[in-house]
Amino acid sequence: MNALVPIEKQLTLLAPNFAQVLPKHLPPERLIRTVVVSCERLPALLDCDRQSIFNAAMSAAVLGLEVDGVTGQAYLIPFKGKAQLVIGYKGFNTLAARSGMTISGGVVREGDEFEYELGSSAFVRHRPKLGQKDRRIIAAYATATAKDRPAVVVLLDIDELMAVKARSPGAKRSDSPWNDPAIGFPAMCEKTAKRRLARAMPLNVMQIAARMEEAFDEQGQASYVDRDRNIVIEGEVIAPRHSTQQPSAQELISPPLRQQGTRHAAESAASTPGSENGAADQIPTAAEYVTSWNTIIQGATNTDLLAKTWNDQTELRKKIEFTSEQFNDLQSRVKRAVNSMRAPA
Repeated sequence: MNALVPIEKQLTLLAPNFAQVLPKHLPPERLIRTVVVSCERLPALLDCDRQSIFNAAMSAAVLGLEVDGVTGQAYLIPFKGKAQLVIGYKGFNTLAARSGMTISGGVVREGDEFEYELGSSAFVRHRPKLGQKDRRIIAAYATATAKDRPAVVVLLDIDELMAVKARSPGAKRSDSPWNDPAIGFPAMCEKTAKRRLARAMPLNVMQIAARMEEAFDEQGQASYVDRDRNIVIEGEVIAPRHSTQQPSAQELISPPLRQQGTRHAAESAASTPGSENGAADQIPTAAEYVTSWNTIIQGATNTDLLAKTWNDQTELRKKIEFTSEQFNDLQSRVKRAVNSMRAPA
């Protein structure tokens, strides 16, 4: 396919950047090939914003996951005109194994023998009742175990799982695995529980992967991970890599708290119907907006993304009551940041 040629050439030019973050077992050439294979198998990706394909490839590089859609580690799908990296349950298993943890999980159906305990003595004992796979799912669980630390157990009841499904943009498609009761729905329930394990595990790349995917699968927000392991949601830096704060359950089933252009206010899961993000964005004060951009400028690594984010917020800035000095100073600092990254080394 001729359209694949320029993408492969552009990705090849980015190979040195991928090499800086890729684990040794995955060379840049192999990563690039898996991205090209994804585009070949799903031509709709070729209509996506080109930068988003590069961002998704960088996310896969940081996580060290292949995206050919065959290994089950990760996938590329078109979403809101952008390429979105989606992590498979095997991808989470792989990330946990690299951290010295073994992940397992499953769904609990009516009639199963199931015992569990949370906390410092956490455990799960599950004896599924054989046959009658049409028995109703009542919960999903996941465990992470290691020799040198206590087990971690996560349990989600069916109401929590259905709330996640209701928030998932993919679940609105008839071909979504969420809508396949025999195979897809149980798998998505188990995967959701495995994502939740990241909150209680040591701070590592698995938490980054889980937060990125929660933004997409549970909040309907395009997301990726940049080369510095910052999580970027809808073009906004949400969680720097050195952050030790874990999102609450309410935050993870609500639109993400943004560091650009909105107040830091958690919104209820029962948001206003009809709003794309569940609730309308609030207008920040001038001081809040300037503070958020101070953070963005300090962590910026992508010149085009920085400039695009600034331009995309033109209408928002018109609604903010800046003083002339505030606005001119901020605009100058953004321009200097963009120009400094564009300057030749």
